[in-house]
Amino acid sequence: MPVPPAELTVHFTIEGPDEVRSAVLDAVRPSGLAREAGPAELMLAGPRNQVLTALGEALEAALDAGAHGLDVRLEAPTESRG
Repeated sequence: MPVPPAELTVHFTIEGPDEVRSAVLDAVRPSGLAREAGPAELMLAGPRNQVLTALGEALEAALDAGAHGLDVRLEAPTESRG
């Protein structure tokens, strides 16, 4: 059975000390939505509300850990729009 597309996908990169990536991964790991998306890029994909919550937690953790640059891109596939 095919898996339905994610309602929302967020790709983000974070610039800062090495501790930032660890802090972000620790913050989003419980959500089960985080994936590696390439060199220095993480992805969150899933139901919209859960992704937005996890993104907020990721950004808060990144800033608390000393991030100085954040690049975030959100995608909502056509199939998942209401």
